[in-house]
Amino acid sequence: MTSESNGDGKSTGKAQQIKEARMLASRLQRAIDTGRSTLIKMREVDKLVSNRLTTQTAYILKTIDNLGGKTQNSSKKGKLNKIYLKLLDLFNEFKLMEARGYKTMVRSRNIVDAKRLDELIDVDTELLSAIALLFKLASKISSKKSISLNMCKEILYMIDDLFLALRKRYEIIGAVD
Repeated sequence: MTSESNGDGKSTGKAQQIKEARMLASRLQRAIDTGRSTLIKMREVDKLVSNRLTTQTAYILKTIDNLGGKTQNSSKKGKLNKIYLKLLDLFNEFKLMEARGYKTMVRSRNIVDAKRLDELIDVDTELLSAIALLFKLASKISSKKSISLNMCKEILYMIDDLFLALRKRYEIIGAVD
């Protein structure tokens, strides 16, 4: 899930991401269509989703930490610290997702609750999209080497939305346990 250089400046990590996305989509679609899957396959999906979220969140954390170290404005420094702490909480939640998620959808005889699986996919798609958006934003901020107070507030709103999605995810998984 990391980006690696192949010598000509292009990312070989992108090809790996596409391969993983296809595999993930295939496994999940098969589980929805047939109502069946194995714990091993669902564990791999949990690992891929968790890895994607934690990898991108780690980059965002690093960017925010670097900005906080360079910022002299106390108001901005306070906002960046708040962002950092909330992102750290998210990072820790994303790490825990590997242990609890898609594999909880598999019941005896490899039967899957397709409706709940579909709901979980929707929530995780929302989480992955929001983190990808924050990742792009962090890349832009990193290149500018500065951030406005309004942008800090926007990032905090986005993080709050991520926590809402996580809460929804826990409700879906809790209904299966």
